[in-house]
Amino acid sequence: MRLSLLWFATRRYAVGAIAIIAGTLISPTRVIAQTQQYMVRELSGDDATGVPCKLNNLGDIAGDYSSAFDINDAGEVTGASNTGSGMVPFIWTVKGSLNRIPLLRGDSCGQAVAINKHGHVVGYSSGSDGVKAFLWGRHIGMRNLGVLPGGSYCTARDVNDSDEIAGTSGSYAGDRAVLWAKAGNVRDLGTLPGDWASEAAAINNNGDVVGYSKGPRGMRAFIWSSGGGMQELGFLPGGNLSRAMDINDLGQVVGTSTSAAGEHAFIWKKQTGIADLNSADSANLGFVFIEAHAINARGQIIVMGQSAHESMMGGAVTSEDMQVCAPAPPSSFLLTPARTP
Repeated sequence: MRLSLLWFATRRYAVGAIAIIAGTLISPTRVIAQTQQYMVRELSGDDATGVPCKLNNLGDIAGDYSSAFDINDAGEVTGASNTGSGMVPFIWTVKGSLNRIPLLRGDSCGQAVAINKHGHVVGYSSGSDGVKAFLWGRHIGMRNLGVLPGGSYCTARDVNDSDEIAGTSGSYAGDRAVLWAKAGNVRDLGTLPGDWASEAAAINNNGDVVGYSKGPRGMRAFIWSSGGGMQELGFLPGGNLSRAMDINDLGQVVGTSTSAAGEHAFIWKKQTGIADLNSADSANLGFVFIEAHAINARGQIIVMGQSAHESMMGGAVTSEDMQVCAPAPPSSFLLTPARTP
């Protein structure tokens, strides 16, 4: 079983398959992203195999290069473990209990990718019948979420505290971002105008969904709400591709966008639009923030960084897969909003 990692803002654990994030933490550094200031803490050190992926509202962080994918406010972690015969989903608690989550009937492997405050887990289960999204809970059991008409596969990406689930399903029209309601029905969220496919990456407790839409103009980040439908988030100046990766309950969205200076991490707010998380001050760290993977209710953000030299070599958003956690750049950072005088 491969080791995962878990880092707590005020406490640390190393129990069972969960290990502490490796590396030293540098002294917090103040950087500015337009009008918002952040304190930056480097999470990675000499061991680059540990990649923070998600954080809860307390600032606790879970992740790994391939195993732990999400953490709730109770400190429960969910992910996937290699058993030798295949990847299987698991749930781990701070009491040290590591439990395998069952697969759908007849399947042989799967992953758990998100968990809510009730300990309800979503992910996918796979076998001879293909890939199927699931919802699992200790008291509700395992549920097959179902696909859109004409589809043969689906994956769940995130779940909120009302058991609303965001993900992607095949359909007669191609891949579609979808919302599974607590009642069990699946809703096609559509695409941005002119596009042929979409994928959902995250959902908040207001039911707002983010992800990307794909078409002749490439990938474009979106936010979807029940009242406003799907809206494009735009690009950083000089860019033409973007991808939204997470959203908090304040409606703040983070992700990655191409720009005149290459691939950069962004934050989007309804009041101010899209903004680069890099600044002149952050360049003093010697890194360029290229992807923002997670944001919590406190506005803390997990970003991945490349050295300034590597970033200048180029790196457009070219992946056609909405990954739960992208392949690891050299370093990862935690951005915490700074108190302004």
